[in-house]
Amino acid sequence: MRHFSNEEWLLYIKDQLEEPKREELENHLFSCDQCLEIYMELVEAQAEELPNLENDGFTDEVVLKLPVKKEKQGKPFLQSPIFHYGVAAVVTLTLMSTGVFQSMTGIVGTVESSNFSGQKQSVSNSLMEKAISFFDIIGANQKEGEK
Repeated sequence: MRHFSNEEWLLYIKDQLEEPKREELENHLFSCDQCLEIYMELVEAQAEELPNLENDGFTDEVVLKLPVKKEKQGKPFLQSPIFHYGVAAVVTLTLMSTGVFQSMTGIVGTVESSNFSGQKQSVSNSLMEKAISFFDIIGANQKEGEK
């Protein structure tokens, strides 16, 4: 396995290599621990050579400009679930006391009686008769098939 020189690694760190050579060095770092160690040492040395930032309080200035978040005070009463349940209960009691629900049940009874005036049997009896007739048809088909 070919190892790369310190000069090549410095060029890589400073981003002064052509793309194919750069990819070759990157791929080599994945497979070679020795070169990775050299690379890490050179990166640390380069970090020490970087100039210090003049504005050391930059982070503090940004933090001071951020809006101050107030303490959590909870939701207003109008947005609480208890208020919503209370309103629903009051509306229900009002509708019940005015007779709105009773008049609605009378309308439903009228509609039901007009729809089923010709039928005297219940829905379950009707379904049972249809199921029995279906089984009778299947039984008749089996008897014909046996002959």
